Amino acid sequence: MKPIKLKGGYVVTPNSVKRTDVIMRDGRVEFAAGKDDCNDVIDITGKYVVPGFVDIHFHGYNLFEFTSGLYDPKTETFDNSPSAYENGLDMLRKTLARFGVTGFYIGTWASPVENLRYCFAQLHNYLSKPQTRPGARLLGGLLEGSFINPQMAGAQNPDLVLEFVTGSFDSIDDKGTIKLANVVPDFGQPGYKLIEYLTNKGIVVGAGHCNATCEQIEEAIRAGLKYFIHFTNGPTGGSYKPFHGGGAIEAVLKSDELYAEQILDGYHVNPAYVRDILRRKGADRIIGVTDCLFAAGSQVTQFTGGGIRGALSESGEYFQVVEKPGTLFSSNLTMNRGFNNLLNWLSADMQGIWNPRHEALQLDQALVTAAKILSTNPCVLTQMDKEGCGSIVDGARADLCVLDIAGLPGDYKVTLEMTIVDGDTAYSAG
Repeated sequence: MKPIKLKGGYVVTPNSVKRTDVIMRDGRVEFAAGKDDCNDVIDITGKYVVPGFVDIHFHGYNLFEFTSGLYDPKTETFDNSPSAYENGLDMLRKTLARFGVTGFYIGTWASPVENLRYCFAQLHNYLSKPQTRPGARLLGGLLEGSFINPQMAGAQNPDLVLEFVTGSFDSIDDKGTIKLANVVPDFGQPGYKLIEYLTNKGIVVGAGHCNATCEQIEEAIRAGLKYFIHFTNGPTGGSYKPFHGGGAIEAVLKSDELYAEQILDGYHVNPAYVRDILRRKGADRIIGVTDCLFAAGSQVTQFTGGGIRGALSESGEYFQVVEKPGTLFSSNLTMNRGFNNLLNWLSADMQGIWNPRHEALQLDQALVTAAKILSTNPCVLTQMDKEGCGSIVDGARADLCVLDIAGLPGDYKVTLEMTIVDGDTAYSAG
């Protein structure tokens, strides 16, 4: 592969934004100062280069849903044939690159064991073959709905929660494709033991759909718990009382160790709370996700997933449970829109809820912060940073996005110009 130079752009590094050329050579990044050995040059003068987005919490798009297959709106059934999975996963890789995603994990709903066993078998078959077609890198699976608190199920089916024992997980027989798993510590020792078991298998364990006490979450951290899934959503329990140290919300805010996912659509979490949580946790412990649903990217306005009836809101901005309109049903967010939302929230003065006021960040600082939240932090959590993913430094993997940013603070319009995976163009607006 010939080296390619990105010329004239502003590069968002871990600590600053600097104007410099970047060379992509053998799938890696080199800063180009003093190097003129590239004949292939892409002029991106005035554009911004950020590390590619990594979505650790994603379910489906354009009618393909990982747990069940390809959705048919007419019959409201799913085609779960092997070809539906192969074509669906190919489609997702290609489609997500259009949104700046260079790597993603794909998640399940609460579902019967035999169904989970089947969908992870399809994922294993897919990952066993080289991902040669241009697109985002499919990194593995997220087991979300199987070990949650049934009383906090949200849009998941509480009747399909599994028993909190290692045998329940082993019965899925995922063949090593599960890289992240949701296990709540609400029920004490069974949860702690399962968290420890999965951690010892190299699986990154989070908790969501959770009503644990602060003390239970602290014990779960000692067992290996690493992050909180869609923090403040799912739902998430909290307590204003002092007993047991409070609830899950209090535990996450107090913990210096736990990462906290945030769905950045502006509906799952009030932007004022996003700023509050960011201020309390710090930019190094927040991870932006989409929690995107199979109905996103389609013309479907009503659907059934996991036995739960959902519908598109009247505004067209989010999905909700039909029988519980106040309960959101995953999202139709894309990572580039999440980045755009966060950049605007960070670059404007904002009244908080727990804090009286948040000052606007300068554009450069807002870009560095947003890149950490959507790129760097998910890679650190999953240890992909050890492979050079998530930040733009010399020698890093050339997983990049080229962005055009126009407008004024608090009202920027971010346009994705190019997505680059391993130094190859996976998407180009041109």
